Amino acid sequence: MNEHIDLKGLEKKAWRSAFQDGIWDIYFGWLFLGLAIAPFGDTFGLPAELGSMIIVLCWNSMAVLFLILGKKFITIPRMGFVKFGAKRKKMKKRLLAFLIFNVILAFLLLFINISGFFKALNIGGLTEPLVIGLILITVPLSILAYFLEFHRLYVYAIFFGLGFFNSELLYPLVGSPLDLFLSQGSVGIAIISIGLVYFVQFLRKYSSSQK
Repeated sequence: MNEHIDLKGLEKKAWRSAFQDGIWDIYFGWLFLGLAIAPFGDTFGLPAELGSMIIVLCWNSMAVLFLILGKKFITIPRMGFVKFGAKRKKMKKRLLAFLIFNVILAFLLLFINISGFFKALNIGGLTEPLVIGLILITVPLSILAYFLEFHRLYVYAIFFGLGFFNSELLYPLVGSPLDLFLSQGSVGIAIISIGLVYFVQFLRKYSSSQK
């Protein structure tokens, strides 16, 4: 019985160690920063909506590629490959589904921002960005943080969920699209910076030859 509990404890520790390398932090920061630069889609001489969608698609694709390659060529060679039990395998499948969900969510947020859907509902005022941030960002990311046992993601979810609200506060001062760039971009850059700190610490702790 004790052996069984120890094995479960070791598996749980190995699962949580997957977030020590900072790659997940950089990934989420990268996604958040992508939404911040999306409003600059007309820079390429394309219609603003089309340009923004192209930016989000390319940016998110690079983020997913970074996550996959980073884990494969940086984390696994240093920590080794852990074969998890059935419960963790199911969680990994949910994780893959969430990566796909990330791309869909980014397009959904972009579409809502462009179409003025919430304005059509006459929610009005600062309530609109709070509703968007809470329902579409903070709640889903918090649920993900719970299932992944990735506790820093709770904090990221709150700050990212407040991004649209903060952009409304900044709009009278800097206008659009700088309001969204400053509010969401600052969160993205902060999370990437945190991820880089964990990443450097991880590289110092584990050599490439260590298994």
